[in-house]
Amino acid sequence: VAESIPCGPDVEPIAEQVKQYADAGFTDLALVQIGGGHQDGFLDFAEHTLLPALR
Repeated sequence: VAESIPCGPDVEPIAEQVKQYADAGFTDLALVQIGGGHQDGFLDFAEHTLLPALR
């Protein structure tokens, strides 16, 4: 799975993938963390790194 979707702490591959969807006309995307043991870390990453990079 990790080879077919961007994942991990590097924000650039995630932002590039999201841009492809935005360019295709999508207005809503769901970005989720898989696995219950890392939710807090994902939410912190999303708040401080991922979402600012996508704005």
